[in-house]
Amino acid sequence: MIFPLADSLSLPCRLVRVVPGALHADGRRYLPTLVFALAGGFEFGVVDRHHRVDVQHEEREGFAQLVFLLSTLHLQTLPYQQGLQAETGSTGRITMRPLAFGQVTAVPTWELKRDHLPYETLYTELLLDIGVGLVGVRTNATAPSIAAAIGTARLAPGDWLAVERSRIDILGFA
Repeated sequence: MIFPLADSLSLPCRLVRVVPGALHADGRRYLPTLVFALAGGFEFGVVDRHHRVDVQHEEREGFAQLVFLLSTLHLQTLPYQQGLQAETGSTGRITMRPLAFGQVTAVPTWELKRDHLPYETLYTELLLDIGVGLVGVRTNATAPSIAAAIGTARLAPGDWLAVERSRIDILGFA
């Protein structure tokens, strides 16, 4: 996966553990889940879909390059929040789809189209400062009005954003 400004993605965390994928009938394993912890103790899991992380890094501190995909976006209202939170209903298990709150630092891609359809489509990639590091966001949205759906006609650096229902990809951990 190529992400614009990927070199800027940096979330300090610890790789707490690697959970091997379940065994296939043919003897191969499903993809592993990587469990990370932030300095404050918040833990979340990421499926290593592209085999980017060496499992030998288990129990080590480092910097994760994360991209939140297929997310729902909306502008925050005061008081603004930064950080990650567990999604509703994840009590007692590792959150795999944490909510991300932060300030937009860059919007390298913003493609809004209406064409001949009764709705608009948006494809965007952006960097989000969640207070403890920078994560990427790549998503598509469809709505009668994208401005009404996310709260603005166009996101810009400085906007405060809530990112929900994301699948997270990891590009690296060093």
